[in-house]
Amino acid sequence: MNLDVHGLLEEYRGGADPRDVVAGSLARLKEVHEVLNTTIAFLDERAGAAAEESARRWADGTARPLEGVPFAVKDVIDVEGVPTTGGSWVSSDEPATRSAEVVRRLEAAGAIAVSKDTTTEFAVGGPNPPRFGTTRNPWDPQRWAGGSSMGTAASVAARAVPFGLGTDVGGSVRLPSAWCGLTGLKPTSGAIPRTGVIPLSWTAETVGPLCRSARDVELLFGLLRGPDGVDPRATALPPFTPSPVSDASGLRVAVVGGYLTEMCDGAVRSGLDAMTGVLADAGAEIVAADIPSAAEVLAIGYRIVWVEAASVHRVNAARWSEYDPVLVSRISQGIATPAVDYLLAQQFRVRLQRELDDVFAGADLILVPTCPSTAPRLPDATVVVDGEEFPLYAAQSRSTMLGNLTGAPGLAVPTGFAPDGLPTSAQLMAPPHGEAVALRAARVFQALTAHHLAVPSLVEMSDVSSPVSGATPD
Repeated sequence: MNLDVHGLLEEYRGGADPRDVVAGSLARLKEVHEVLNTTIAFLDERAGAAAEESARRWADGTARPLEGVPFAVKDVIDVEGVPTTGGSWVSSDEPATRSAEVVRRLEAAGAIAVSKDTTTEFAVGGPNPPRFGTTRNPWDPQRWAGGSSMGTAASVAARAVPFGLGTDVGGSVRLPSAWCGLTGLKPTSGAIPRTGVIPLSWTAETVGPLCRSARDVELLFGLLRGPDGVDPRATALPPFTPSPVSDASGLRVAVVGGYLTEMCDGAVRSGLDAMTGVLADAGAEIVAADIPSAAEVLAIGYRIVWVEAASVHRVNAARWSEYDPVLVSRISQGIATPAVDYLLAQQFRVRLQRELDDVFAGADLILVPTCPSTAPRLPDATVVVDGEEFPLYAAQSRSTMLGNLTGAPGLAVPTGFAPDGLPTSAQLMAPPHGEAVALRAARVFQALTAHHLAVPSLVEMSDVSSPVSGATPD
C-alpha cells in the first residue's frame, strides 16, 4: 500500500491486508464502546465484504485513494442496508435503501464504513438521549464527548477509526471535535451535499468530517465536496486547490475579542494565544477585529434552528412522549415562535454576513475559541469556566453558530490541554469557499505543534487502553 496521500493512511499502509485492518478497527470499536458507549450498530458483515473487495484491488493494482480505510458514520446519515435511527425510539428500523451521497463518495474512493454512531436524538436533543444513552469522553469518561456527533468524535479520538462523518447545525462537528481533541470541519453551506441525511435545519445544517489532523480533513473535503444534482443548496463550486505553501506568510489572521472571549476559560484563552503566537512566528500578520452583533448570534441561531426542527418533527407530534424531553422543549419553542420573529431572525443573518464581510475585507481568517470550556461534566453536562459552573447551552455555541448562520466555514483545531487534562481548541473561520486557507493555517500550526497527535490516556479504561493508546498517531 503505497499511495501518496496524507497522514490518514499512515496506520493502514506498509502492506497491511485491508481485511485485517477492518477486523482490527471493528474489534477496537467494540472494546471502546463497552466503556464510552459510542456505537449504535457495528457493520461487520457489510464491512467484511468491502474489505474483501479492497484486498482484491490491492492485489490487482486497482486500489483507490482510500482503499481499505475504515470510517465511522453518525446515525443521522444513511448507510445502505442499515437502519438510520437518529438515536430515537420513533424511527423506523427498516434498512436504508441507498447510502447518503457523502457515504457513497467515500466508498467510491475505497473507504469502508464500519459503524453507525451515537447521536443526540435527531441531532438536536440533549446529551442523555433516552434510547441509546450518552457517550463518554475518551480523555475522561466522567465528561461528555459532546454533541451532537458524539459517538463519531469519541471513536476517532479513541483511535478506533481514523475519521468519521458528522453533521453540524450549531457546532455539532466542531464542539465534539474540540472536546475530544480532534480537527473537525463545518464546510461552507452547500459545499457538501446533505442528500440521505435526516433533515433538521435547511438554514444551518452541513455535513463534515471529524479527523485527527488538518491534512486528513483536506483530503476528505476534496473527496466530499461538489453538487450531486439532488440537494438544492449543493450547487457548482469553484475549484478546491489545497495550498502548497508550508508557512503562514502573507496570511492575515483577525483575532476577535469582546463577547466571543467573555465567559471563556483561561486555559482556552491560553490555547488561542498560543496558536496566535505560532502563526505569527510562521509569518502571519495578526490583526484585531470586531463583530458587533456577536452577542445576538447564539439566541437568534437557536431560534431559527428550533423553528425549522419543529417543522420537520411536527409530523410525529402524537409520539412526542417518546422523545427526549430536551428535544420536545426545543420543538415546542419553535412552534411557539411567531412567524415575524423567524423572519426577523433570517434578516439578522444578512446583517451578520455583512459584518463578517467587513472583517474579511482586512483579514483572510478569523480566529476565535471553538467553545468557552473543556468538555462538560456528566450527568448534567455543566461546563466550568475559571472555576465557575454554567449550564451547557449558555456557552457552548457562542462562536460556532457564526458559521451556521452565515454559511462561512469553520475548522476546529486542538490547541493544547487545560489543567484538568482535557483538550482545548480554537476555530479558524474563512470566507465562504475559503476552506483551503483555513486548512493551510491549521496545517502550519500542526506542523509546528503536536497537540493533534496526543492520544487519550483512557483513564479508568484498562480493558481498552492497550489496543487504543498503542495506535500509531497520524
